[in-house]
Amino acid sequence: MYRAQATVTLSPQSPFTDMAKTVQACLPALSAQVLMDCNRYARDDTGQMITSSYAASDLRRGRLVWNTAYARRVYSAGTPSRKHNAAASLRWCERAKTLHSAAWRALAAKLLGGDAA
Repeated sequence: MYRAQATVTLSPQSPFTDMAKTVQACLPALSAQVLMDCNRYARDDTGQMITSSYAASDLRRGRLVWNTAYARRVYSAGTPSRKHNAAASLRWCERAKTLHSAAWRALAAKLLGGDAA
C-alpha cells in the first residue's frame, strides 16, 4: 500500500478562496431555511424543542441543534404527539430533507449566483 500526503495552501488570489468566502456568506441563509423546514416536522409538545433549536444552532457554520434533555431520544423513538404540531414526525430532519431538498438546492444555487436547474 502506498501512502501520500500533501499540504495545499491557497493564495489569497485563488478563485477557490473566493468560492469559500461566498459559500460562508450564503451558509447562514441556507441554514435558516433548513432549520425552519426541519422545525415544521419537529416534535414539540411544550414548545421547548423548537425554541431550543433557535438558541442552540450555529447558522453561520450550518450546524443545527435541538438542545433539550430528550431531543436525542425522541428523534427516532416513540410516537410523535400531533396535539401541538399536526405535522410532527420521527426523524424530523430526514422528513424535511425528503420533502424540501429540491428547494434547498434551488436556494443554494440562487445564493451562490448559479442556476437552480
